[in-house]
Amino acid sequence: MTVTLETVIQRFNGLSTDSKPTGVPAGSTFWAYDTGVMFRCYDGTNWIAYSENSVVQPGTIDLNQAANTYDLFTATGGSVYVEYFKITMPSTPDVTNDATITSIAVVTDTTTVITLLSAAAGAKANLVANTVFAYATPFALPVGKKIRLTIAGGAADGATVCVTSCRYRAINPAGYLA
Repeated sequence: MTVTLETVIQRFNGLSTDSKPTGVPAGSTFWAYDTGVMFRCYDGTNWIAYSENSVVQPGTIDLNQAANTYDLFTATGGSVYVEYFKITMPSTPDVTNDATITSIAVVTDTTTVITLLSAAAGAKANLVANTVFAYATPFALPVGKKIRLTIAGGAADGATVCVTSCRYRAINPAGYLA
């Protein structure tokens, strides 16, 4: 084994699809800000992915669309360990008096389905302004699997953009939520 002294470390950031620089000091890092994956150069040319910290992936979903199931997050590039999920209702409008929407639910499409928000908890009567629904029991989401939202009954009467976020950690270095 060759031991390398890390002295003047350089830090880079860019898209995961960007070519990583060569001729850099050992220990330099490259942050792929679109995937949340950190790469580290160990010899001046070659890069390996690693992730030690949790990443929060934000998103939005509008409840003013047809009753259906919609993808919120997908495990991409590898499996991830989901630590926390939340969906926040907007400050306006309140959908409790909307004509067609009856509930929302959030589940995984894994073999053993994980319910992050049940239809009962996400019933129209509970969809009031600024309500936060959270799920904090960690679980693994295999690569290619999704966290999905189902709107039941029909669309909200008007734009009802909810904010979603999911805190996760890559199980293998290339895993991230998209």
